[in-house]
Amino acid sequence: MRMSRSKRVLLHSVAVVYVILFTFPLLLMFMNAVRTEGDIIRDPVALPHHATSVNFVEIFRDSTFSANFRNSFLVAGVTVLLTIVVTAPAGYAMSRFRFRGKGLFSMWLLATQAFPGIIMVLGVFTIFRAFDLINTRTGLIIMHTSFSIPFSIWLLKGYFDRIPAALEEAALIDGCSRLRALIRVVLPLAVPGILAVGTFSFLLSWNEFFFALIITRSEGVFTLPVFLSRFVGMSGVVRWGPLSAAALLSTLPALFLFMLGQRYLVSGLTQGGVK
Repeated sequence: MRMSRSKRVLLHSVAVVYVILFTFPLLLMFMNAVRTEGDIIRDPVALPHHATSVNFVEIFRDSTFSANFRNSFLVAGVTVLLTIVVTAPAGYAMSRFRFRGKGLFSMWLLATQAFPGIIMVLGVFTIFRAFDLINTRTGLIIMHTSFSIPFSIWLLKGYFDRIPAALEEAALIDGCSRLRALIRVVLPLAVPGILAVGTFSFLLSWNEFFFALIITRSEGVFTLPVFLSRFVGMSGVVRWGPLSAAALLSTLPALFLFMLGQRYLVSGLTQGGVK
């Protein structure tokens, strides 16, 4: 059934408005990143007359941006690795095996997504202080991994459900062990789902702010969201030029990752999220 001309025009108009609203903050951030502080104060929303790199030089020279960028990249990278290592076999087990409490465990995985993280603050802080994990990157990695694992298991479980079990049975008949069949047969077919899990866990860790603010104490351990929230100049005045430059550089890794893996991300989420 073909869509009428008026409906197509309306749909395209809504799409254009949505794109404009979505991209405007990014464009404004880019424009202010290459303008001087004086130009931004005089006219916050304007095209740069003379592009400058002074804001980028300032954040690398006069702040801990480089160290905080490395912290975020390290924490997010290890979170992705741990999440995949844990959730790939867990999702496979949830898909292929029957065991007592499987239904209850599945419900628990979904229930973890229903509760706001703020209710865990006191318990998390007490446990992390007891194990001397406050103000450490290890504590952030543990926290972010624990956040990403439940949803990732559920997503991969749904994706493994769509891979025919007959492929593994054929591999077992040919002499493969269950583990070898998983590594050689199932996981290569589950690459889109694994990439979706990796992208999800990376973005979750890269953008997480609240618990990073609670756990970290010193500037050398801050991740980028905490660094940006505390980025002020002399006398507590916000420096919009350097702040825009830092925010722009903080956005690029997640943006590039999504652009490179969007096909696999969409495929993994749709095939793994629907039975």
